[in-house]
Amino acid sequence: MPNSTHEGSSHERHNATPGRGLSHAFIALLPVLACFLGGGTQKWGEGIVVALLGLYLLANPPRFSLGLALNLVLLALLISAVVAFLPASWLFQPSWRASYVNDLGISLPTTLSPQPSMTLTCLLSLVAGLSWLYVVCAQQLELREARLQLRLFTAGVVVLAAISILFWLRHGSPPFWHNERNFGPFPNRNQTGNLFGLTAIMILACGQDDLRKGRKRWIFWGVALSLTIAAIILNFSRAGIGILVVGSALWLGAFSLCCQRSPSRIALVVSFLLLLLTVLLLFGGQTLERFHLHNLGSADISNDFRWRIFSDVFQLIRDSPWVGIGLGNFEDIFATFRAASYSDRRAIHPESDWLWLWTELGWVAVVLIIVGFVLILRKVFPLREGTNQRYRLATLIAAILFALHGLVDVSGHRVGTSFAAIFLLGLSLHRAHSFKPSRSISILFRLVGLILLVVGSSWVVAWRGQKLWPGSVGVTNAKQLATIANRERNFTETIAVTTTGLKWAPLDWELYFSRAVAEAELKQTDNALADFRRARFLEPISYELPLAEGNVWLSYQQPVLATTAWREALRRAGPERAGVFSSMLSKASLRSSAVSSVLAELGVSRHDLALPYLARISGAEFNRALKKVLENDPDLHSFSETEKLALFAFWSERGDAAELSRATTQHPDWLPYAWFGVAKYDAGKNDFRAAYELTQRYGEPVALPRIASGASLQQLESRFRAAPDNYAVGYELYRAQMQSGRIDDALNTARHFSERANSPAYFRYLEAQCWAEKQNWERAWNAWLVFHSAAK
Repeated sequence: MPNSTHEGSSHERHNATPGRGLSHAFIALLPVLACFLGGGTQKWGEGIVVALLGLYLLANPPRFSLGLALNLVLLALLISAVVAFLPASWLFQPSWRASYVNDLGISLPTTLSPQPSMTLTCLLSLVAGLSWLYVVCAQQLELREARLQLRLFTAGVVVLAAISILFWLRHGSPPFWHNERNFGPFPNRNQTGNLFGLTAIMILACGQDDLRKGRKRWIFWGVALSLTIAAIILNFSRAGIGILVVGSALWLGAFSLCCQRSPSRIALVVSFLLLLLTVLLLFGGQTLERFHLHNLGSADISNDFRWRIFSDVFQLIRDSPWVGIGLGNFEDIFATFRAASYSDRRAIHPESDWLWLWTELGWVAVVLIIVGFVLILRKVFPLREGTNQRYRLATLIAAILFALHGLVDVSGHRVGTSFAAIFLLGLSLHRAHSFKPSRSISILFRLVGLILLVVGSSWVVAWRGQKLWPGSVGVTNAKQLATIANRERNFTETIAVTTTGLKWAPLDWELYFSRAVAEAELKQTDNALADFRRARFLEPISYELPLAEGNVWLSYQQPVLATTAWREALRRAGPERAGVFSSMLSKASLRSSAVSSVLAELGVSRHDLALPYLARISGAEFNRALKKVLENDPDLHSFSETEKLALFAFWSERGDAAELSRATTQHPDWLPYAWFGVAKYDAGKNDFRAAYELTQRYGEPVALPRIASGASLQQLESRFRAAPDNYAVGYELYRAQMQSGRIDDALNTARHFSERANSPAYFRYLEAQCWAEKQNWERAWNAWLVFHSAAK
C-alpha cells in the first residue's frame, strides 16, 4: 500500500487531471441517474444507463484483472445464462413445454429458452451489470478518491430523496415515475426503501468522518440523514425501516467495538440508536404499523402472500433445477404454476432475487453468485486503520444487507438498486490488493463497451420510434401498436404486428388476445378461438380477459362462444362475480336473447348471482325467477345474512306479498329478514295492529336524544311555551307527558314537530307510539311508515 506521502502526492496529481475527476463523478453518479430514471425499470431508462456505461468503457476500460478465480466465476455465470440458447432436445424436457406445444399448438423455438429473443435482452442486461461490477472493483483508487466517490454517490441519493419529498408534497411526480403512493422513482416502494436505507448507512459514515476531523460539513450530513429518514417513512416500506435500523446498529456497533472501545463512545452509539428508534416511533405512523408489532404472537408466516408465492416457485424449479427456464421467462411460465398463491394479481416475479435467479438460470448460477461474492469479500479485509476503515465497513454492511434483502425482494433485478449495491460493494475493497495490469482485459471491455453502447442506444431509439426490433422493447411496441390498430379498426395491421411480436415472445398472452380480437373482426373464427384459448391459458387469473372475449363474440352473434367465455369470467371473478354478472346481463339484454336466457338460468341457480338478476326484473317474471331460486335452495342455506336481507327486500318490493306471508309461516326463521314485506301485506288486509307490532319487534332501534335536565312537567311546559322550536325541550316534555299518562298531550307535542318538514325523523316515530297507546293501529302504522321513509 502506498504510504501517506505517496497517497497525498498521487491524490494531488490525479485531481490535476480533469478526466480523472470526471471519471469519479461518472462512477459515483451513474447509479443515481439510473434510480432517477424510474429506477431503470423501463427499457428506455435502462438503455440510457447501458449506453452511458458502454461509452465509458470505450473511453476508460478496466486496466486491471480481478484475478483468475473471479474471472472464471464471472465467465461461468455468463455461460450458465448462454445455456438457454442450446437446443432443448439436449436437456430435460419439462411438462409445461409439452403442454404449450401439444395442447395449445404454440410454435416454440428449438432452444431451451422458449423465448430466446427475450432471453437475449436479459442476457445483455446481465453483461452490463457484470461490466459495472468489474469497473467499480478494478479501480485503482487512492483513499481520498474512494471517499470522494462515496460522498458524491451519497449526496446524489440524498438529493433524490429531497426531490421525492418535494414532489410528494406537491402531489405530483415526473412523468417517468410510476408508483401507487406517488412517492419515489421506483414502481415498487420496497426498492425505493432499499435505496434510501442503504444510503442512510453511508450518511452515518460520511458524517462521522467529518465530525471526527472537526469539519463543519457534518451538519450537512445531519440534515441529509433527517431527509433520508423522512423519505423512508413517507415511502411506507418496511424494507427501508428494517435496513435503516439494522444497518445503523451494525455499523455503529462495529465502529464502537472495533474502532473506539471507550465507554463514552459506546454510550454515544447507544444514545443515537435510542434516538433513532424514538424518532421512528413518534413519526413512523402507518409505516411502522405495517410491522404488526402488536400481533407478533399470532402471526402466521405461512399465510403471507410472499411465502405462498415461494411454494409455487419451488414447483416450477423442480422441472428445471440445473439450467433453469432461461432469462426473461419467469412471468409468462409461472402464471400456469400458481396454486397456493392464486389470487387476482398477476405475479411478475417470485418475490425473491435468489429464487428468481434459481428459476431462470438454475442452482449452479446461485452457487456461482455466492462463490463470487465470497471471493470479493476476501478482498475487503483487512479492515484496519488508515484504509478508509469506517467507510469500507459501511459499504460492506450495505452490500451484505442488500444481498439478504434479496431473499424476500427483487431489488437485485432493478437497474437502479443493483448498480447502487454493486458500487458500494466495489468501494468496500481493500485497495492494497494487487491487481495485475491486463491488456487483454482492456481490449475485452472496450469491445463490451461498443456492444453496450449500440444495445443501449438501440433500446432508446426503438422505444422512442416504436420500432419492431427483436427483444423486449419490440414486444412492448408490438402490444402498443396492436392496441392502436384495433382501436382504428385496422385489423389486418393488428394481425401482422402481433404475429411479429409472437415470434419473439410466443408466451405473451396480450399478443394472442389482441390478435384474436382482430381475427374475430375479420371472421376468422377458428383462428380467433385458438388465440383466445391460448390467451386464457397463459393468463389464468384475470376475469377481464374472458369477459372481453365474451363481449367480442356477443357482438358477432355467437351466443354459445359468448356464454362459454363468460362462464369462465364468472369462475375467475371471485368476490367480483355479482358486479361482473350484472354487466353481462346489461350487455346481453341489448344484443342477444339467447345469451340472456343462459344468464337467467345461471342467475336462479347461484345464490351470489341471484341478487343482481332479481334486481333487474319485476312482476310475473320476478315471481317465476324467485320460484326457481327457492326450488334450487328451499331453505336458503347457501345465502349469507346480507344476501338474505337483500333477497327479502326485493321480494317485499316486487314479489307476491301473499306468497311471502305464507313462506314466513312455513319458515319462521325467515321473519327477521322478511318482516317488512309481511307487515305491508298485513296492512293491506287492514290488520294494522299486526303490521305495527312487526315494526316494533324487528325494526331497527331508533336513536333518541338523552334526557339530562330532570325538570318537572310544569317546568318543561313553561320552557316549551318559551321555546316551541327547541327539539330537546320538546322531546323531554313528550317523555314527561307519556310517563304521566297524558297521551293526548304527548301526541300533540309529537305532532307539533312531526308535521314540520325539517324536524328530526324520530318525532314521527314518537307520534306512532302515541297512536299505538291509543290503539289506533292504522294511524300508528301510517305514522311509522312516514318515519321509515324519512329515516332512509
